[in-house]
Amino acid sequence: MRSIALSFALLSAIWGCHGSGDEDVAPPPSGGFVRLSPADRLIRASIALRGIRPSTVDLVAVHDDPSKLEGLVADYTLTPEFGLTIKDMWAEILLLRNDTFLQLPALDTPGNPLETLGLAAYDLSEIYTGTTEEPLRLVEHIVTHDLPFTDLVTAQYLLADDVTANMYGVPYDFGTPEFPADTWQLTAWGDDRPKAGILSSAQVWRRWESNGSNFHRGRANLVARELLCEDFDHRDILVAGGINIADEAEVANAVKTVTACIGCHQALDPLAGYFWGYKQLIHRNFVGQSIDMDCEFDWSNGAVPEFGPSYLYEYYCYPIQQYNPADEFLWEGWGLPEPSYYGTAARDLTEVGQLIADDPRFSECQARQFYGYYGQVDPTEVDLDTALALQARFEASGFNARQLAIDSVLRDEFSILRANDPAGEPVPAGGGLLTVRPEQYARIIEDLTGYRWVAVGDKPNCNDPQTNNTVAVYGNQCWGEVDLSDSDLYGFRTMSGGVDGVTVSRATHTATPTKLLAMGALAGDAAGFAVDADFAQVATSRRLLWGVEATTFDQAAIRAQLAGLHLRILGEFVTPNAPQVDLSYDLWASAFAVHASPTEAWKVTLTGMFQDPRMMYF
Repeated sequence: MRSIALSFALLSAIWGCHGSGDEDVAPPPSGGFVRLSPADRLIRASIALRGIRPSTVDLVAVHDDPSKLEGLVADYTLTPEFGLTIKDMWAEILLLRNDTFLQLPALDTPGNPLETLGLAAYDLSEIYTGTTEEPLRLVEHIVTHDLPFTDLVTAQYLLADDVTANMYGVPYDFGTPEFPADTWQLTAWGDDRPKAGILSSAQVWRRWESNGSNFHRGRANLVARELLCEDFDHRDILVAGGINIADEAEVANAVKTVTACIGCHQALDPLAGYFWGYKQLIHRNFVGQSIDMDCEFDWSNGAVPEFGPSYLYEYYCYPIQQYNPADEFLWEGWGLPEPSYYGTAARDLTEVGQLIADDPRFSECQARQFYGYYGQVDPTEVDLDTALALQARFEASGFNARQLAIDSVLRDEFSILRANDPAGEPVPAGGGLLTVRPEQYARIIEDLTGYRWVAVGDKPNCNDPQTNNTVAVYGNQCWGEVDLSDSDLYGFRTMSGGVDGVTVSRATHTATPTKLLAMGALAGDAAGFAVDADFAQVATSRRLLWGVEATTFDQAAIRAQLAGLHLRILGEFVTPNAPQVDLSYDLWASAFAVHASPTEAWKVTLTGMFQDPRMMYF
C-alpha cells in the first residue's frame, strides 16, 4: 500500500507536466490547428481500432518513415482486437451490455424434447454472455469477414452459442464429449420470425422492451436512431397537455387526431407495426413462473393470461417462443396505422431490412456511427463534409465496414490535437484529446502486462437452496468470474466512464474522480503482477522489464530500462539521459529509498507510468 500511495503523491510532479519526447516532433501548425506527430497518430489509431497501444517496433517504423502509417493502420484491422472493438462499439450503440438487468433463470424445462433441457447447467455469467454476445457476434462476423455491412439488416443467418440455442430453440450442433462443438456457430433462427440481421436478434428485442401502451414505438425509434440517425425524440414538436397517457385507448386516438402527435406518429407508428410479432417483454419471473407451472396455462377457471391468449406459459418455457406470427396484426385492434417504412409498403421486417439497406440515410448514418465512436462524439455532431466523404467511400467499397474504420481514423480531422489559437476556429468533431474507455484501458494493461482485472463477486453458498431461497425459484444464482473493467454488477465500468446499458446510456469522455480511482486500482494491481511475473522469467520472455534484474542497482541499466518503458508504455522517444528519464529515475530512487527493494521500486514506477496522462488521453 505504501508503494501505491507514494506513486500517487509523486505522479503529478514527475509526469504531469512534460510533453512528448523531443525526438518525435509533431508537424508544424497548419490550417489553424496543431496536429499529432506520426507516432502519436499511430497510437491514436491503434487504441481507437484495437484498444491497445502499438508495439515499439511499429512506433519506430512510423517514426523513421511516416509513410508506413497507413499500412500499419490497415494491418491493425486484421487483428483479433479489432473484432473486440467492433463489439464494444455496437454494445455501446445498442446498449446491450447490461449485466445489472436480471438474467433469465438457470432452469431446465420439464419434458423438453431437445438434446438438452434448458439452462440449469450454466452460471449467470454464461447466460449473460451467451445472450448479450448474440447480436454482437453477428456484427463482428460481418465486419471481420469483409461482408457488405448491409448484412447488418439483411442477413438470413445469426451466430449462436449453446446458451442462445437452448434459450430459443436455435438449430445448433452441440457436439459430443469427444468432439465438442465450436462455441459460436453460423445458424439460422428456427422459428417464424422474419430474417433480417439484427432486426431478428433475440437479445436486441429482449433488451429493447415495449412496455404498456408503447406499442413497440421504442423499438421503432431504436431502428430510426441507430440505423438511420433519424431520432424521433429529437423532432422539434410541441405537444399540448390534456392527454391522459395512462389511458391506452386515448393515446391510440391522440396519435391519429392531434396534429402535433401526428407529426411524429405518422412515420413512427407504421414502422413500429412490424414488431408486434415479438413479445413485449421477456423477464426472468415470467420464465421462472412458466416453468414452475409445468409450461401449461390453467384454463379451467376461465382466466386468461395477463397479456392475452398469445402469452401462454408454454411460450415462456425454454425454448422461449419470442416471436408469434399470430400476433403480427394486433395493431389492428388498437386502430393503429398499417405497417410501412416511411410510407413505402413492406410485408415484414425482411423487406424493411432491405429498404433500410437501400436507404441513403443508412450508409451516411453508419459513417457517422463509426467516426463518432472512434472520435468520441455523438454521430449527429459529425461534420457533414466528413460524414458525406466517408459515406461516399463506404458505398464505393461495397459497404465494407473494415475500410470505413480505416478511413475514419485516417481522416485529417482525427489527427488534430488542438487549435493553434484558442480564440480561433474550433477543433472539428473527432479532433482534440480523446479519453481512453474502460474496455480500452483494461485491454492496454493486459497487452502490456498479461494481467486481467478479474474477481468472483458471488456470495458464499450462492448455489445452495438451503441458504439461498432464490435458487429454488430461479436455479443457479452463481455468477462466476467477472471482468471488473467490463461489469457494473460487480465491477467499475460506469465509474470508469462506460455505459451500463440501462441507467447510464452515454459514455463519459472526460477524466472524472471515479475514473482516476478505478484506473489507479487497476494500475497498482497490474504493476505488482507485471514485476513479479517478469522477474520470474528469463529476460527474453519478459513483457516490460527485459533490461534489468531484481538485483539490478546500476543506474545506467535502470535508466536504459526506463527509456525503453517510456517508448513501450507512453510512446515517447527518449534517451537514457533525457530529462524525462531523470524524472522517472527520481521516482524509482525515491521508492527504493522507502522500500530498500528494486522489485518494489519497479512496482511503484510502473504504477505511476500506468496512470500517466498519456495512458488516459491519446
